[in-house]
Amino acid sequence: SAPGADAFRWFFLASSAPWNTRRHSLANVRAIQKDFPLKLRNVYSFFTIYANIDGYKASVRADQKGVLDRYVLAKTRELVEQIEARLDANDLPGAYAVVPYYIDALNNWYIRRSRECFWGVDLDRDAFDTLYTVLHTLTRVAAPLLPFLAEEVYRGLTGEESVHLTDWPQPDLLPADDDLVRRMDRVREVCSAALSLREARNLRVR
Repeated sequence: SAPGADAFRWFFLASSAPWNTRRHSLANVRAIQKDFPLKLRNVYSFFTIYANIDGYKASVRADQKGVLDRYVLAKTRELVEQIEARLDANDLPGAYAVVPYYIDALNNWYIRRSRECFWGVDLDRDAFDTLYTVLHTLTRVAAPLLPFLAEEVYRGLTGEESVHLTDWPQPDLLPADDDLVRRMDRVREVCSAALSLREARNLRVR
C-alpha cells in the first residue's frame, strides 16, 4: 500500500531539522513505513486478535514479575524518558531515532519469546496486561511523532476519544531496572550477531 502521512512525516523529520531541504524518495519512505509504522500496527493486531479470542479485557498495570514482562516495561520507561528529554531539547531527529530500537525489542524479542503466553491453554493475564500497558504508553509517547497511527491504535485499544487529549505518560509508573535492561539488550545483540553470521554462511536457523 502507499505510504501514509506518518511515514512521510517520519522521513522528513527523523534525519534532519525540519527546516532543512531533503530530496524526496518514495522508496525510502516505503522503507520507513516498514521500519516502524507497520510494526506498530502488527503489534496492535497481534494483541487484539488474541485478547478477543480469549475475551480478555486487559488493564494498565506494571507489577508483573516475569523477566520478559519486567524487561519490556522497564524498556518502555526508558523510551518515555528518552523521547521526553529529546523533545524538551527540540531534538526531533533524536526523538525519532530511539523508537526503532525499542520497537525491535518489543516486536522481535518480547512478543516472539512470549507467544505461548497468548495462545496457551491457561490465560496469562500478566502477558496481556503487559502488552496492553506497553501499547497504551507507546501510543501516547509516539503521538507527536506518528499522530495519525497513534490515534488509530489508541482509540481502538481504549475506546477513548483521542490520544491527543491524554496526558503524557509518567515514566515513574513503570518499573526501573537498568541492570535487567542492560543485560537483556546484551543478549539481544549477541543473538543478532549470531543470526547475521548464520545468514552470511547460508545456515538455516531452524
